Amino acid sequence: MPAISPQRTSLVARLLGRFNLRFPGLFLIFAVVTLADLLIPDLIPWADEIGLALLTLLLGSWKNRKTPTPPVGAG
Repeated sequence: MPAISPQRTSLVARLLGRFNLRFPGLFLIFAVVTLADLLIPDLIPWADEIGLALLTLLLGSWKNRKTPTPPVGAG
């Protein structure tokens, strides 16, 4: 199977790649579920919307750790 060229990646994949997220797929799933939950009425207004929004923001702020560079002159 040929590799996908960078020009053929989707807009969503490029946007999520800019954020350097640890779990971009999981973030996208939570964002879609949060938007769907805002559109569907429920018994307790805004309770689950606030929880899903907070989880989405938590996943959005959880970025990849950068590998530490070794100190100069060590080794």
